[in-house]
Amino acid sequence: MDILTHIFLPLIALYSVGEFKKKYLLLSVFAIFPDFDVFLGVHRGLFHSLIFLIPLAIFLMLLDYGLLFKIKYSLVAIFFLFSHLFLDFLAGGVPFFYPVIDTGVGIKFPFVINFGSSITITEFLPKLVYITPELVHGKSFDAFSGFGIAAMILFAFMCYWNWRGRNE
Repeated sequence: MDILTHIFLPLIALYSVGEFKKKYLLLSVFAIFPDFDVFLGVHRGLFHSLIFLIPLAIFLMLLDYGLLFKIKYSLVAIFFLFSHLFLDFLAGGVPFFYPVIDTGVGIKFPFVINFGSSITITEFLPKLVYITPELVHGKSFDAFSGFGIAAMILFAFMCYWNWRGRNE
């Protein structure tokens, strides 16, 4: 999944439930943080693992409480972190216990319609798939996609519509 999708789908979710604040735009970097594991040489590796992310989440909450005496912004950062895992789970798989267990799980939605002499649906139900983290040497990844651009435009439209409603 691309950068914009990971950033804007969680922002749309926050905006939809009325929990969005402009400050959260800065925290949206946590939505793409798990993909920084490519700098360690493996995509969907350590930074996609609960073994790494749960202690990071606890650290963020302790830091938030230590600085503000309440847990406020860390919950939003943690939401962004785990939304990344959820979206990657739906897009093909996450190794939740990497590096202890190299195999990850996910769901693929292989809905296929064949148009020939007759229209047939060959696959309909979601499939549980297993993945292993990919070595990034010689690989390339899509930074942006049409879906990410659409999510960004939808978020901008939602913000504009809300702003317009308050200024009329």
